[in-house]
Amino acid sequence: MRYVEASPCAALAPYVQCYWALETSGAAPAGVHRVLPDGCLDILVDLTGGVGLHVVGAMRTAKVVPLSPRAAFVAVRFQPGGAQPFLRLPLLELTDEKVALGDLWPRETREWRERLAEAPGTAARFALLERLLLGRLSGGDADVGVRHAVDLILGAKGQVPVRSLEGVMGVGARQVERRFHAAVGLSPKVLCRIARMQHAVELSRQLEGAEWALEAGYYDQAHQVREFRALLGLTPGAYVRERAQVGFVQSSREAGA
Repeated sequence: MRYVEASPCAALAPYVQCYWALETSGAAPAGVHRVLPDGCLDILVDLTGGVGLHVVGAMRTAKVVPLSPRAAFVAVRFQPGGAQPFLRLPLLELTDEKVALGDLWPRETREWRERLAEAPGTAARFALLERLLLGRLSGGDADVGVRHAVDLILGAKGQVPVRSLEGVMGVGARQVERRFHAAVGLSPKVLCRIARMQHAVELSRQLEGAEWALEAGYYDQAHQVREFRALLGLTPGAYVRERAQVGFVQSSREAGA
């Protein structure tokens, strides 16, 4: 299995987290491949049999996905809240969903499919995705208040009181929730939980037990267990064992890039 990432240009960096590609070859990858929620929305290009284009909305819980022995994907992973200026619809409509891109961009999808099919390799496809996104970008559509609040949540690893976002955005709790649903596809509380879990995943390579739970921002180990079960479908210990056995497609270090 080979997984690689590339950074976007400066103009797209406020919106795009990275471009990524995944290829499998030979024997079928062993075990399960658990895709963790990260607050992001992806445009996924499946090159396994032709060119299939989909939008994968932000996930509230992990998904276990099968990978065929020979598969190839390239994708755009947007920053949490970064996709709305390109898709121009309330992102809550896409949460936990996989939608054909042609349903949203009929004309553009035909162009993307043809050009991506002709691109000679991963680097060329990344460059093409970047040009296509630059052509789609229009100014003035991003919710600046939500972007600032998202930056605070991610910077604090989810340790942000949700009520404090009312002051950050200058609106009441109901408007904070509505604008997050539209721009991110998740409530601020769910994004905080996901950000804390992602931080815990990073720390799992260094810590364990009560020290791991407290350093990640949980009240105690029981709190961490409840959150991992709710978001990942695994206890923290089961997550560590599964990762050691099969790795995760979102990690270039574990996927063999």
